[in-house]
Amino acid sequence: MISALNFPTKNITFGENNQQIKKTPSDKTLSGVPLRGTKRLNYSPAAIGAINGFCWFGVGMVFGKLYSKIFKAKANTKLSLALQGAFGLFMGYRAYKVAKNENKQA
Repeated sequence: MISALNFPTKNITFGENNQQIKKTPSDKTLSGVPLRGTKRLNYSPAAIGAINGFCWFGVGMVFGKLYSKIFKAKANTKLSLALQGAFGLFMGYRAYKVAKNENKQA
């Protein structure tokens, strides 16, 4: 019977002399062929913010319509437009700020 109290408490490491493995940055290619989805689109920060905000607005409106259809609830279109518009503006502004900071760092 093996007792848990007799279990070794030393850290077990694998490798030579506990050397840390250095990671090299990936060039995002596979045998010299660029991987799909790794190329960055070169849009201006304003365009990135506008596209992002519009997509958040559209998805929110679609979910609102689906919710009203599935649960047979009365949809208040004006309130939904106002809420989704505000949320789309906020998310578009956040995407704009992130894109602007990335352009400064590049």
